[in-house]
Amino acid sequence: MSTKFFNNRLGNTLFDKLKGIASTMTTFDRFLAVVGFFRSSGYFKLRKELGDISEIKILVGINIDDIFRKHNKALLMLSDEDKAKEIYNKDFKEDIINAEYAPDVENGILQMCEDLACGRLQMRIHATKNLHAKFYLCLPQTHNENSDGWVIMGSSNISDSGLGIKQPPQYELNVAMKDYDDVKYCSDEFWTLWNEAIPLTAEDIDKYKKKTYLGYQPTPYELYIKVLIDTFGDQVEDDFSIQLPDGVKDLKYQKDAVIQGYQMLMQHNGLFLADVVGLGKTMIATMIAKRFVESNGKNTNILVIYPPALEDNWKDTFKLFGIYKKAQFITNGSLSKILEGRDQYKDKEDFDLIIVDEAHGFRSDSSGKYDELQKICKSPCVNNGLLKSLQKKVMLLSATPLNNRPDDLLNQLLLFQNSQSCTIDGIPNLKGFFAPLIDKYKKLMRERDKRDVTSEVDKIYEQIRNKVIDKVTVRRTRNNILNDPDYKADIKSQGIIFPKILPPNELEYSMSRDTNDRFYETLKQLTDGKSDTNPAGNGLNYARYRAVEFLKPEYRKKYKNAAHIGQTLAGIYRVHMVKRLESSFYAFKKSLRTLLNITEDMIKMFEENKVIIAPDLKVKDLQAKNMELDEIIEYAVSKGYVAEDIVFTADAFTPDFLEMLHHDRDILKKLNADWDKENEDPKFDKFKENLTRNFFDKKINPSGKLVLFSESVDTLNYLYERLTKELGRDDVLMVTAANRNRLVQTIRENFDANYPSDSMRYNIIITSDVLAEGVNLHRSNVIVNYDSPWNATRLMQRIGRVNRIGSLAQYIYNYLFYPSRQGDKEIQLYKNALVKLQGFHSAFGEDAQIYSKEEIVKEFQMFDNNVKDYIDKKIELLREVRDLYNNDRELYHKIKALPMKSRAMRDIGKHSGKSVVFVSSNIKTEFYLATSTNIETIDFLEAVEYLKAEPEEQPVPFSDDEQHYKHVNKALEKYSTEYVEAADTSSINRPDLDKTSLEANKFLRTIKQITTDSELVSQCNVLTGYINEGIYAQLPRRLKKLSREYKNDQKRIREEEYKIKEEIKGLFEEYQTMDKEQRHDAQDISNPQIVISESFK
Repeated sequence: MSTKFFNNRLGNTLFDKLKGIASTMTTFDRFLAVVGFFRSSGYFKLRKELGDISEIKILVGINIDDIFRKHNKALLMLSDEDKAKEIYNKDFKEDIINAEYAPDVENGILQMCEDLACGRLQMRIHATKNLHAKFYLCLPQTHNENSDGWVIMGSSNISDSGLGIKQPPQYELNVAMKDYDDVKYCSDEFWTLWNEAIPLTAEDIDKYKKKTYLGYQPTPYELYIKVLIDTFGDQVEDDFSIQLPDGVKDLKYQKDAVIQGYQMLMQHNGLFLADVVGLGKTMIATMIAKRFVESNGKNTNILVIYPPALEDNWKDTFKLFGIYKKAQFITNGSLSKILEGRDQYKDKEDFDLIIVDEAHGFRSDSSGKYDELQKICKSPCVNNGLLKSLQKKVMLLSATPLNNRPDDLLNQLLLFQNSQSCTIDGIPNLKGFFAPLIDKYKKLMRERDKRDVTSEVDKIYEQIRNKVIDKVTVRRTRNNILNDPDYKADIKSQGIIFPKILPPNELEYSMSRDTNDRFYETLKQLTDGKSDTNPAGNGLNYARYRAVEFLKPEYRKKYKNAAHIGQTLAGIYRVHMVKRLESSFYAFKKSLRTLLNITEDMIKMFEENKVIIAPDLKVKDLQAKNMELDEIIEYAVSKGYVAEDIVFTADAFTPDFLEMLHHDRDILKKLNADWDKENEDPKFDKFKENLTRNFFDKKINPSGKLVLFSESVDTLNYLYERLTKELGRDDVLMVTAANRNRLVQTIRENFDANYPSDSMRYNIIITSDVLAEGVNLHRSNVIVNYDSPWNATRLMQRIGRVNRIGSLAQYIYNYLFYPSRQGDKEIQLYKNALVKLQGFHSAFGEDAQIYSKEEIVKEFQMFDNNVKDYIDKKIELLREVRDLYNNDRELYHKIKALPMKSRAMRDIGKHSGKSVVFVSSNIKTEFYLATSTNIETIDFLEAVEYLKAEPEEQPVPFSDDEQHYKHVNKALEKYSTEYVEAADTSSINRPDLDKTSLEANKFLRTIKQITTDSELVSQCNVLTGYINEGIYAQLPRRLKKLSREYKNDQKRIREEEYKIKEEIKGLFEEYQTMDKEQRHDAQDISNPQIVISESFK
């Protein structure tokens, strides 16, 4: 059956129909069209098929009022004709941007412009609300009842989709008619509309074309600057200014940090403010906070979280800047007060901005305080501020955000990001990005005792830095600032000195023959315990800490992973004992006696047939207070323990456990007896020698102040005793957690260079790591690390106490007592610290070598202060584009407005056959380097190296270079493929969903299958959404724990549905956040666009 209707199925498209008419209608001479919108990319394909006809007229209908109401209110005052042309211009540019990047497409568009110029094609725009018709007339020169003529009417416009050229074609429905009356009616309608319409002239099209890449050839310099503007333009154009309080220095580097940080805060809802210690992070954060208050309005509330010692500093700074009344202040261990509504704190929903100082303290997502902070950060904002944001903004301050593992960084990112709906450019799923890197890091950590893994760890952190850290971090070192001429001149003019941290000075001490033998024999006994990996071991077993491991199977059921628990505790104590040995002989002797006592106490429990295992009860501490076993059991029961759960008879343990306890006791008795004979202390002797010869040499230490750190309070007590009594010094101040708060004023008066008085009452301060954060000790420039902390980034914090704005010395001297060689071999102290520090340096850049003479510090490169790192290069590029903005605003805006797809061909004697392609969408931007055989992603700085050009360089004339088009299209293809893979959030292959999350989801599914309670089902759905989006760290763990209670027993779940409902309701209320629509601003994912491309001859 024949029909006049046709759709866009293959072989039956509008294009096929018009092509057929053109080839069979011998009198075809005129093509008249009325369309809703017109694509030049569709026209040129159609034109080839129309043949050599004399007249082509196309009428485009535009609903001016509707379009301008949505898109361009500023042009509403224009006349209808100007409005219509402006809209067509916009459509014309979008058509060229979205058209396939191919020479035949470009030639077709240029052909259309040529047809308009010569008059073969005429176009008009009909500016009306009512023109929605689409019809096409194929007519002879004179149309009458005796001549052929066709009209096609339907849904198709002149575009690839409408014509059916695009595969797969979109569905269209059209009808083709050749009855004279039908054709005549449509012809008359056409001419009526044509005469009402606005002509589009060749001059108009030529003007529009010049605003596209086909109408303007940029120079290589313009493309280079275009990329810089795309990267730094927002910062350059930000006219931020602030009235600084009296006494606050106006520092350019701090102002730039405020601009960069505020933009990150707005774009990503959070940032790391990670300038190295002593550059004024508190001041920068306060300025960002003040700017946020001014932008968001009078209802803004700020929460500042900090370690206890920093309270005065934050309150004073907020008062200085006039925003004290907008903030509440809380210590980092008291966040439960906000969640529980205690002590006059506002509800968590009332806060708009959260500032977390020393944020690395929240790096572990398994801690209670992390869970509390995440609940606060992820709660919605209830105040309707001027910024209209429902999501809190979060500033994380820390010079050392990466303390141990890549997980640390991920956990802190998840305080202001959700895993699945990540805002960071190119990272659709944070956990999905981090998961393989974390696995690789763990594998390397297991191999580090067999080979050097430093360079491989380096690569992991470089990847994290390039893909993530750079996008959400303000981070400069002193060298970065000194390497920028403007910054350097600015701080010099204000009398600020940045001291240079000299390479570490190693303090080595020699032991007598007897002491040396005792030391290494002790190390052997401490570390040579029998284990699966050391079956012949005959040293200490640390059996006192391994009781659960040796329970018989029928008693061990309640302790999951009992063997692992026991061996882990023993390993921790082994490390502790070796570190005590290397801290001071005095501290080690105390620990040795303690270990003997608690081992004998455990043996005594066996003798009394009452062995208590209650890790939370700290049984050994109670025994140390001379409490009898029955008293301890009574005490435990009063605390809620069930006696049967914590008290075991001797025969509940395997026989070898008691043997191990006796073995340990014998070794410990011998060691204690042996160390009672040790009266030497070569380490202190070395310290004493340097104290008189070097530490207070006026050439080294002009201020006469010294700072000493030790991890061991016992060591500090020992040093204080010897310094004051033996050496007779009355100027020694010892600070520990016990007395820090009452000594704050004394510390400031004697060691803070910013404090107005200059007291010399105390010249030596010896302290634990309680002073490693948030205090100024920079009247001193000499720091002694009496022992090395296990967490090596703590060293950075220590040095930061003396390396601060206001320091007067030119150099900082950094002395360390290194672990003995044998000790390093046994516990990997040095190597662990090196790997961790190297990872930190790779990710964030650091100022100087801190831990080892052999350590490679990225920026420093063996102390060459003139070597530029990636931050230096970015500051240099920012300065270049800022200079252009300030000195030639017209050229800046001309380059900024360069059309998409702008390109250049260069012949500079290098990079032959290569192309650089810059592709962008609203999801991510990417640079590609293409060759004839390969296409690879390169970072911004690599791309800039290729693109850099001088203003006078002219491009090579651009021709239909087949290789160039291949390169660009390969880049587009790679971008699309990678994005589709990265954005795939289906749960079939979700590396970001760990086993815990999957188990939690399974449990929630089971509940939904069993229950008929609609509210419970709804709450399960919400919690599932939170887990899949990666909003909360501990929610899946809580659900997993609940799941384990029921062991997927559906019968029991049904029976206890009410109890489960209460548990789920509790979790729902505890972790409630914005609903999904609020979390995801409605945003269409744009197609990838070519920003610029450049090929080399």
